[in-house]
Amino acid sequence: MRLTINKKDKLDKINKCFLNMAEGIIKAGDSKVYELDFYILSILNRAISLNKAFTHLLRDRNSLTAISLVRMQLDNALRLNAIKIVQNRDDFLSHFFQGKGINSYKEGKEKFSDKFLASKLNKDVPGTLDLYEYLCKFVHFSENHFEATKSAPLNQKANFRIVVGDSDILNKDEKNAFYERMTGISNTIIRISKEWINTKSSMV
Repeated sequence: MRLTINKKDKLDKINKCFLNMAEGIIKAGDSKVYELDFYILSILNRAISLNKAFTHLLRDRNSLTAISLVRMQLDNALRLNAIKIVQNRDDFLSHFFQGKGINSYKEGKEKFSDKFLASKLNKDVPGTLDLYEYLCKFVHFSENHFEATKSAPLNQKANFRIVVGDSDILNKDEKNAFYERMTGISNTIIRISKEWINTKSSMV
């Protein structure tokens, strides 16, 4: 499992980068504070937590739940990218800090639903929409959870047997593929965070 361990090390480095991004946001622009700072810092904090939990779940052989955390990390990237596509950023942030759901925010006739945000990020990061739709099947109860209970039959007359309590549904290659997805999403979060740091620094 050495390859998987290397992937884990990569996520640890990304978490350190998230912390550096947070420090950069706080210090940028002579440390002047903007509402957007709080928005992005909250996303970075959640992103670190998800990466840590993802690694622990795979280590504990609970890949069935670990997959759902990849969807949650994608949620971070979608909502971070929302600040780039929204026309009235102040209105959007006001909506958010009033405790209203981002998916209820409307610009014209368009609601900022998860699928809408995924389609927007897909323009910059091809494959996002397909990944979003795939991961949703692990967050919401679906046939994937039924498939996770199926195992090789002990009886030749049976097509399969049901196993309850085994949450490790991925082989080594599949786990590494999900590490790559988690890493890729994290890098998108870093990229957009850097853009805000650069913008904020230029506002001095």
